[in-house]
Amino acid sequence: MEKLKKILTVLWNFLNSRIFVIILIVVLIMIGAGQCKRIIDEANVIQQHEQNISALTDSLQIEKRKNGELLVSIDGYLGTVNEMKTINKGLWDRIKGQDGKILSLTRTLIRLRQDSTDLAKYIDKLNVKIGTLTQLNQNLYEAPWVLPYVFDEVNYFKVTGRTRIGLLSRDPLELRHDTTFLVEFENQIDITYGQKIEKDKLRIYIQSAYPGFTVKSMEGVLINPEDWPGLFPSTKRHWFTGFGVGPNISTGWNVLEAKPALILGFGLHYNIYQW
Repeated sequence: MEKLKKILTVLWNFLNSRIFVIILIVVLIMIGAGQCKRIIDEANVIQQHEQNISALTDSLQIEKRKNGELLVSIDGYLGTVNEMKTINKGLWDRIKGQDGKILSLTRTLIRLRQDSTDLAKYIDKLNVKIGTLTQLNQNLYEAPWVLPYVFDEVNYFKVTGRTRIGLLSRDPLELRHDTTFLVEFENQIDITYGQKIEKDKLRIYIQSAYPGFTVKSMEGVLINPEDWPGLFPSTKRHWFTGFGVGPNISTGWNVLEAKPALILGFGLHYNIYQW
């Protein structure tokens, strides 16, 4: 009986001690932190759903940059590989054709078109070459030629071909175009593309200064965004960041001696604030 009475006395003293109040406050804070963490997780899920709804309904945004380049962007989709099977079979087929773990995938349909007016602006007349006529037979000649179009230091195309000319009559001189065929076509296009966070949305973008550059369609997906936390670095200090395991120093209660004690060990802890 004396032993039980002693235990009850120690327990009563502990419940009325300052250390018990501190422990109780810490427990309440942890419970509140857990609730806040769940609220944050639910908010992230809602934000991802809003992103995906926007991606499924968004249209191409076209912007002319100050440097003259054309920038085209659209909201990207956040999802898993399995979701692509039912949501976007086109992207799914392209994902299947890749090796390794897919981080992201973008599909863009680009059109390049210049009319005669545009081409006349950029023809490199100094390097236009029409070669010497070569006689193929009594009434057929062939002339090689090169037409270069230089838009800037990195964007250009060059067409190399041959034209055959038929001789109908020498007096008076009558010629006819027999055929023209391409020998070589060299085209260099400077294109910048990627993914960015803009106004809290994942945007897929592509841009180029190539004349006649237009984007007919574009779509992209970020696979399993939770697997790549570095893509969305948080620059804000925030509360309630979650549980962790590591060395721990805390105060406690020595039941046998009925007094506070310092406890050093290895345990589970909760990060209340991160910077």
